[in-house]
Amino acid sequence: MGLLSNLLLPGRLRTGPTVLLPAKTKPEAILELVRLADPQAELDGADVLAAATRIHEGIELTGDLAKKLGLDGEEKLWAHRVVAERPLPVDYYDKLLAAGLAYRLGGYYLCQGSADDPAEDTELEYAVYLPAVEESELTPALIKILGTEEDTVTEESPEDDSEALADAPAADVPESVESGAEGPGSGPEDVLAESAPEPSEDKPEAATDETPEAEGTTEAKADGTAETAEDSSEDATDEAGPGSAAGESASDDAEAAAVKARKSRWSADGVYEAAGFRVSVTPVHRFPAAVAGLMPYATEVVKITVSVIEELEGDARMLDPGNVALALGTALDGPVVDHWGFQVFEPADLLPPRSV
Repeated sequence: MGLLSNLLLPGRLRTGPTVLLPAKTKPEAILELVRLADPQAELDGADVLAAATRIHEGIELTGDLAKKLGLDGEEKLWAHRVVAERPLPVDYYDKLLAAGLAYRLGGYYLCQGSADDPAEDTELEYAVYLPAVEESELTPALIKILGTEEDTVTEESPEDDSEALADAPAADVPESVESGAEGPGSGPEDVLAESAPEPSEDKPEAATDETPEAEGTTEAKADGTAETAEDSSEDATDEAGPGSAAGESASDDAEAAAVKARKSRWSADGVYEAAGFRVSVTPVHRFPAAVAGLMPYATEVVKITVSVIEELEGDARMLDPGNVALALGTALDGPVVDHWGFQVFEPADLLPPRSV
């Protein structure tokens, strides 16, 4: 390295992106990780080439150089410059590549004079990429993964049933409930029977002998009464017969309400929220090199992004949304990538080395 390079090196490292690692790392180990971001990455001497970006061989930061970078209080570090060699396939790919590599090797990345720890990023998100997908195809998988908590809203609890019974009109309340099942003499029919005069035993015979029309009248009344009883019996059978049509109707209404609740979780702009997670669906024309390597002929893909609604702490920031994305990727057979465009295969890939 010449004199001019030594003079320019601090500025180049400070501008970044630069990966700062706590230990010297072989190019082969860096290549293995970089291939999670670009399957076509390869070695070029001691450097690694990935998606038109060069990751330079590590330089040990001496005391004087570390002081110029504002890192004199840190332990021994090795710096790898990440340099874009031509227009990039993805915006800020060099910066994302440096941050993702630092995350997996337990280091920091330096960009525009600021050294940041990618593991402390508060806006982590994970994404599943598919050639094409409809919301109707996603909904069953999301319900299975995030749960069906909306069903508890549509179904009535026993307390609701008791309140509805208390508010119901007296005519709708069963006689046994209204009367308290106190025994004979307390129901409405018994009251009417007591107030009605008792028929004389001689009157039916006189009506039969003197007025023949009365017999027909009596029969008509009897027939009419029988028909009314039969009709009421049929109505009762219809209302509470086998299968209970009323119960089936209520069950169908509850199921329809549950389906409606599920559909309503999708907003107009393609966002689904449930169980503390936000899942957004967006067609994109620019996507990570890892996805381009798996879908070489795709010009547009669907990005399904998983993030958390509320702020989480510790490893849960990575594990919770990452596990949801992994479950979606398994269910939909699509690649899962992390916040920096590195492909994720299992939960262990979601955490930096110092958290495992």
